[in-house]
Amino acid sequence: MSKTVGDLNLDDEHTTVGIDDTLQEAALRLLTTSGGIVVVLNDDQHVKGVIGQRQLIKALSEGVDAAESQCHSHMEMDFMKVHLNDRLKGVLKDIKERTPQAVVAVDENEEFVGYFSPSDYQEAVDLVANLKGLNL
Repeated sequence: MSKTVGDLNLDDEHTTVGIDDTLQEAALRLLTTSGGIVVVLNDDQHVKGVIGQRQLIKALSEGVDAAESQCHSHMEMDFMKVHLNDRLKGVLKDIKERTPQAVVAVDENEEFVGYFSPSDYQEAVDLVANLKGLNL
């Protein structure tokens, strides 16, 4: 009875934006997401990158016009994809080894389904520890 990524609530702490949307749009969406990130998607709903506060502040500090500059020019591309049926124990090991900037969940078609946030990481650690304690 191992737990999988699909057992977590991955539909909070993020919002999405299109790859050609402006940084201004990303910032507006990020403001509505407490402590989260903006996941940058292409037209096929595939993850191309993420934008967090750091990427926005960096772009603005470089004098970028947020109303004109597009997300694809400023997104972080160090993200790791996990699938809903991936076992949490393996995912936690991979995250620890790779230390990506973000972890996103995708379905069997590689379409975005959720953001594996730091709080999801902690929930996964707790679930795996509880199962280990039960010898499952």
